Amino acid sequence: MKKLMTISLAAVVVLGGAVAINHSYAQENNDKIGIDKAKEAALKKVDGVIESVELENRNGQPVYEVEIDKDQKDYELYIDATTAEINRVDEKIDDDDDNDDSNAKNVSNKSVITEKEAIEIAKTKIDGELHEIEFDEDDGRYVYDMEFKTSSGEAEITIDAETKEVLEFELDDQDD
Repeated sequence: MKKLMTISLAAVVVLGGAVAINHSYAQENNDKIGIDKAKEAALKKVDGVIESVELENRNGQPVYEVEIDKDQKDYELYIDATTAEINRVDEKIDDDDDNDDSNAKNVSNKSVITEKEAIEIAKTKIDGELHEIEFDEDDGRYVYDMEFKTSSGEAEITIDAETKEVLEFELDDQDD
């Protein structure tokens, strides 16, 4: 009888460990909601202009950091990358000179491509997952700066928002 109890107990321990390991593995490999859903969640909370979106790890969990500009304030929203739940919102006075109203007017007077078009252009050069995108003014021109995670490392690309030209492309191999 003791032998049967010992075997049963061992089986429970092994099975319980396998379930725990499998659960842990499933948690690590949850599909991410993607940048579009992160932006959608952020804009539901703060209706403004998205300046950047970045996928990062916080306390071992994947989180999208979304920066929004609204009414002379900057907001940083931290969104769970697997559930779209907003974990935290930080608000501060916008003291950047590059985000004033004249800049917004200049952009609206120019013909610039959409974020989606910029991503499509980048994907012709890069096979990877988009982790960060930012619309910015650089030396008098509007650009999309993007960062991708690829099978061989990290790739950064800058695309001119008016001409669709790839201005910069850098692939950092993990082997370097």
